[in-house]
Amino acid sequence: MTSPHPETAARTTAAEPNAVKMRSIPTNLGRLAVYDTGIPSRTDASSEVLVFWPSVLADHRIYDAQVAALRERYRLILIDGPGHGASGASRGSFSMAHCADAVVQVLEVLEIVQPVVCIGTSWGGLVAGEFALSHPDRTRAVVMLNTPVFKSSALWRDNFVSWGARWLKGTNLYAQGVAESYFMPETRKRETVFMDEFRKHIRRARGTALAQAVRAVLLERDDLASRLQSIAAPTLFVAGTHDPMYLVGDLRRAAAQLPRGRFVELPTAHLAVVDAPTETTRAIVSFLDEL
Repeated sequence: MTSPHPETAARTTAAEPNAVKMRSIPTNLGRLAVYDTGIPSRTDASSEVLVFWPSVLADHRIYDAQVAALRERYRLILIDGPGHGASGASRGSFSMAHCADAVVQVLEVLEIVQPVVCIGTSWGGLVAGEFALSHPDRTRAVVMLNTPVFKSSALWRDNFVSWGARWLKGTNLYAQGVAESYFMPETRKRETVFMDEFRKHIRRARGTALAQAVRAVLLERDDLASRLQSIAAPTLFVAGTHDPMYLVGDLRRAAAQLPRGRFVELPTAHLAVVDAPTETTRAIVSFLDEL
């Protein structure tokens, strides 16, 4: 496989002609918005299928740079979590294992039978880990980006984020607070269009559905760190040096339990795919090249 050139990791927008169309797929969680780039037409394209799940309070657009860089070589499937983006609200409370089952249901509808590379950021990383544990026969490899594998210890903070998703999500103060936790200051200055859309996504979401998802991810998730040693698939774990919520040292020690793990530290905050799109894409491609 050939690594993408750094300049190909530029951010795309929905207005561009190669924007990916959405399909609504019924799952155990409810109807989820799924974006499929299709099978690449290039003769040197890989047969790998990469499945992306984004962070809580964000949608699939955090992966715009990776879509631009990778769509000509891999088939990319992007899934918005319940209550996020164009996905419907969940049918009730749910676990990360339920999300992993929803990924399987999406793959079945798309008639993808081969093992896939499951890639996720934060919430998506938890889903990717549970997917590998619950469905090892479906898992080719795992990429966990900025993933809070420990049971939350900052309950006051996570309770506020969950409460705010219900009652404050329409305010600039809440959206700006999330952005300051998620992205480096220079990213917020550089990616002005993306940041505007990021804040709009939070404001447009249904408060009850958004809060339910935030609570499931931040407050009700099971501890994953103690089960990482059971993930048999090759796993790339990426953490941000400047992540204000999850310390890179703690994540490095957790990732050391992975039997076939690779740990990469990048100079980012909580969403490396946006803070350092080229470096994150390069780490993913390097990992895939060695599979």
